[in-house]
This record gives sequence, structure tokens and C-alpha cells, in this order.
Amino acid sequence: MQASLKVTPTLLLLDLGEVRRLHTQDGPRLARFIAVLREPQARCVRLRGVGAPALMRKGIPPGETLLYTLPDDPLDFEQEGPNLRLPGLRLYLSGPPEFVETPFYAWVEP
Repeated sequence: MQASLKVTPTLLLLDLGEVRRLHTQDGPRLARFIAVLREPQARCVRLRGVGAPALMRKGIPPGETLLYTLPDDPLDFEQEGPNLRLPGLRLYLSGPPEFVETPFYAWVEP
């Protein structure tokens, strides 16, 4: 898998390169992009209204995007190998972890 990462003061965007099966705190999803927007309330949303216009203006297709909103700055992230650590969110790109550390998470199914 060839993933790429784009980070701005308002958006973190992980492009998985193709639509992949993900496992999230809400169950399985299909997505090519994982976006993290800064908003006062932390949540994972399907793009039906919330966040969709902001992503569409950036050229990101809402139908292929899993969106998380966090109150923290998207620039406040760490990369540990293939995994991304954000406050309250972990993105595991190499499959399921031994244990999940945060309330919000997603891993790419192998």
C-alpha cells in the first residue's frame, strides 16, 4: 500500500491510494481517504452534511472519505512507523494493533 499524508493547520488528510476496507470504532467501512478536521466536538461522521462542503472545496470526494473531527490541532500528530497518533485518535496502517489505545481508531484490513 502506498499512502500519502497532507497536513495543514485545519486538515490532516491520509490518502490510502485506493479504496480500502477499514475497521473503526463503529465497525467496518470502505474509504480511500481518512480526514481529520478541527472542530469543538470529537466524533467520527459519515459525510452527509458535516464536513462535506469543506472537503469538496479541497477536491476530496466525500463518498470515499472517513471523517474524524477533533478539538485539537491536526498538526499535533506523531508518526510511529506506519501508524499515526493524534490526541484521541490512532490510525493503524499495517493492520490491527495488539490493543487499541484511544476511543477513536481505524486500521487498514490486510
